[in-house]
Amino acid sequence: MTKASEIHDAAAEWLIRLEGPAAPDMWDALQTWMDEDPRHRAEFIRLRVAWNRVDRLKNMRPEDGTIDSDLLAPSKISPATLLVRGLQPLQGKPKKGLEDLFIPERRRVLTTAAAIAAAGVLAWFGAYHLGWKSYETGIGGREKIELSDGTTVDLNTNTELYARISGSRREIMLSQGEALFHVAHDTKRPFYVVAGGTVVRAVGTAFSVRIRDAGHVDVLVAEGRVAVGAPETEANFENPTLLAGAPKVSAGEAASVRRNSVAIRSILSKDITRKLSWTEGHLDFQGETLDDAVQEFNRYNQRHITIADPSILKVQFGGSFLTTDLDSFIAALPRFGIRVQVGDKKGDIRLFAAGKPP
Repeated sequence: MTKASEIHDAAAEWLIRLEGPAAPDMWDALQTWMDEDPRHRAEFIRLRVAWNRVDRLKNMRPEDGTIDSDLLAPSKISPATLLVRGLQPLQGKPKKGLEDLFIPERRRVLTTAAAIAAAGVLAWFGAYHLGWKSYETGIGGREKIELSDGTTVDLNTNTELYARISGSRREIMLSQGEALFHVAHDTKRPFYVVAGGTVVRAVGTAFSVRIRDAGHVDVLVAEGRVAVGAPETEANFENPTLLAGAPKVSAGEAASVRRNSVAIRSILSKDITRKLSWTEGHLDFQGETLDDAVQEFNRYNQRHITIADPSILKVQFGGSFLTTDLDSFIAALPRFGIRVQVGDKKGDIRLFAAGKPP
């Protein structure tokens, strides 16, 4: 079993080796290592981003020793973004180029020498990651896309993912949010989704993946069956033995993935339909707690609801609403014994038990 710490150490060793002269067979060996497990690739890219940031800060140090505060501002580029960009423009929704995200305009000339020195590494990234495309939605948005293999993907609110279809595999990196995949059947090209360290492998099926937080991913299968590898477990699904022993989630089942565990439970067909009603722009509650319902609505709206009274957290709630129709949701709350208080400034909403004084 390969632990996350071991993958991290191996990725760091590769970065150190590549700082010196790299023969072609070394690049081949690196590619082989990255192909062994999707998490190898993700960790290498994550460390490479950090490495590049340090190099750029050193190269942009002015002669008089002063520090530009802009250089210390948090970068908006993520490991997944570098993974898919290489040296090519992104397809999908337009974003700034790699230089725009890393370097203020007035500093670009100072990094030319460093860029030339790193040309070998960057050229490899550009070639190896050729074919990646990026897609994203904002808060309250959703989008349906079709990949080149015929797979369709529904992106939920505030979601970002990257896709690459090659001759041997189909790969998705979900960096945030939730997506529903209707995977075109192709036994020769397995379909991988990497999300928060979790690896999901399918051939032809329908399933959703949601990143709840850094250590918690949900997988819901509507059709077919998928293999799931949790973080900190061996998830090299190219190995038939490991693939055979991996947890399987079948149609009518959902998995909650945390660290080194995969908890699978059965789920009724009608509940699958309800949980996927977001693809039609709806939220359908039938007995969920008020706490869960509020968290769902907060995902889709800029105005947030706060439960100010802990005694109502577990109140059961029901109803069907448009994901962005916060007013209808608020109007329904008094029927469940909930008092609503709307703030004067930003319009923030606080909830209390109806019988308690303001």
